[in-house]
Amino acid sequence: MKKRDKLKIIADILTALDREGGMYKTHIAVKSKLDTRMLERYINMLLDAGLIERDKDDPRLFTITANGKRYVWLYNCIKAMLSQHEFNLY
Repeated sequence: MKKRDKLKIIADILTALDREGGMYKTHIAVKSKLDTRMLERYINMLLDAGLIERDKDDPRLFTITANGKRYVWLYNCIKAMLSQHEFNLY
């Protein structure tokens, strides 16, 4: 299996939250295929960046923000644009 870069991991986390709605860390870890230690680092980074937020009623529940949805949209646009060209980066 090919190693994912940080931008792909972020997109995977945000896509899971966008599709599933609010989720707990365990569910996010499963959906994004990350171990909980690695997920913890990404959760903190995404919170600081304003791409996700804690639910007001249940702070253990995480949801995607409008900026998080914008990230997913932009990531997918760039991915589609680059897939039209053959790049041999490795």
